[in-house]
Amino acid sequence: MKSIIRRYNRALENVVDARIAFDRLNTAAPAHCVAGWESSIDAAELDRNSDPSAMDIMHSQFKSGLSLKEITAEIMREDSSERSLIPDNGDNTEWLLEGLHIEDEQ
Repeated sequence: MKSIIRRYNRALENVVDARIAFDRLNTAAPAHCVAGWESSIDAAELDRNSDPSAMDIMHSQFKSGLSLKEITAEIMREDSSERSLIPDNGDNTEWLLEGLHIEDEQ
């Protein structure tokens, strides 16, 4: 029971961040993509009682094929090659790597 309550509380804590990310995605995506996503979600929700696997469309379909270590190395290589073009103190790389670390933990 404690585990369920803990998960519920964590979901409540993350709902604001999830809403912000969702709104950014909807703003950035072309309108025809958003309409397609919405119709797919509506169809899945109608079918989920008879076929729970219909909700599988909610899972990420993106597979990079690269490990976190490979992605990190590539980002650092790109960052070091672009330093001459855009001088910064490395904060952008650190921010991106922190995001990848958070996603990997989830």
